[in-house]
Amino acid sequence: MKNVRLIFLMAFGLVVGCMDAWGEKASAKITVETAEHTQTIDVYESGKMYFSGDFLVFEASDNAESKQNPVKIDLKEIKKLLFSPGDASKVEDASYVSSFDVTPNPAKDFIIVSVPFDEERSYSIYDMRGNIVKSGTVSNGEKLNVESLSSGMYLMNIGNVYIKFNKI
Repeated sequence: MKNVRLIFLMAFGLVVGCMDAWGEKASAKITVETAEHTQTIDVYESGKMYFSGDFLVFEASDNAESKQNPVKIDLKEIKKLLFSPGDASKVEDASYVSSFDVTPNPAKDFIIVSVPFDEERSYSIYDMRGNIVKSGTVSNGEKLNVESLSSGMYLMNIGNVYIKFNKI
């Protein structure tokens, strides 16, 4: 679980590292999809994102006016995460992250990947220890063989979205 947490923090670090080129107060938008709902959380450069027990916690900076401070999300409930640098107004976060999907979930022999673009994209599948167990390129509607994976929970990364799925 520590390596999975490291993967999340590294992705977040890449987003924050791309910001604040002109010394302005930078922020990242992280869209979190759970079984219940999808929400977008603003994380300011001086704010925090960290793990506390079985929760992913987001805190705005002390001087940021935020009604969502702090936000705690149970790691078991997270289905997908989208990391967007700075002003993510160019992307409709909720609809963008919701357009990614892996079916069937749980999977036995294969998964079908639904993505919001037609061209091939690179993907990586991580086990819960943070090890890459499968990688390559995938197109919308493509079947990926997961028969060789052990039973358990996995994270599939495509671009800046992480999708959780189970292998039975």
